[in-house]
Amino acid sequence: MSLLDVRLQAVLELIPAGSTLLDIGTDHCKLPAEALRSGKIAAAFAADINQGPLDAAKRQLLSLGLAGRIPLFLSDGLQAIPLEVLEQVTTVSVAGMGGEVMEQILKNAPLEPDLWVLQPMSAIYELMDYMAAEGYEILAARLAQDGEKFYRVFQIQKTGVPYETDYFDVLREDPLYLPYLQKEEARLQVALNGLQSAKNPDADRIEETEKLLQIIRKGLL
Repeated sequence: MSLLDVRLQAVLELIPAGSTLLDIGTDHCKLPAEALRSGKIAAAFAADINQGPLDAAKRQLLSLGLAGRIPLFLSDGLQAIPLEVLEQVTTVSVAGMGGEVMEQILKNAPLEPDLWVLQPMSAIYELMDYMAAEGYEILAARLAQDGEKFYRVFQIQKTGVPYETDYFDVLREDPLYLPYLQKEEARLQVALNGLQSAKNPDADRIEETEKLLQIIRKGLL
């Protein structure tokens, strides 16, 4: 039985087979543990900014018979990971965090891996803007649905060549594309109504939200 829910399964699917994986913000270490025991990856490391999740990860690995198989590190992003470990890593996964936190992790990485697999929970458009400006090419993207919630997963690689952000077209072939757009349209319309009725309306945020809604509505045609 898989350790992963729908969200983390989508992340696993974008991790290339044979990777040496570093999972940042690993919590209970479910993603690297499942990737390793399923034979999807060659080796794994995991890190978290807090000791509590690392203790939970140790217990999880012990219960799975993987004690000692996945070295754990106390680290803010990649910053405290030993260089000799980073040199082995081919793929870094970061799941379940806000896009603004992921942006900082990308910015502060002391060594650039071959690939990143990101699953942001918020500030997705802001993260995509940063990726485009800094030349993080989106090689693959996937949607996952768990009940009423949709999640976006990106496999990216730094080329250093900036490009114009396209928030939705990269998902056009995904079977969840249309239901996701419909859900996102409804969410943004509620957000726009709130912005417009605020005591001191934020003109920039209103304009940004209106632009996103225009893009989505064209995609729904």
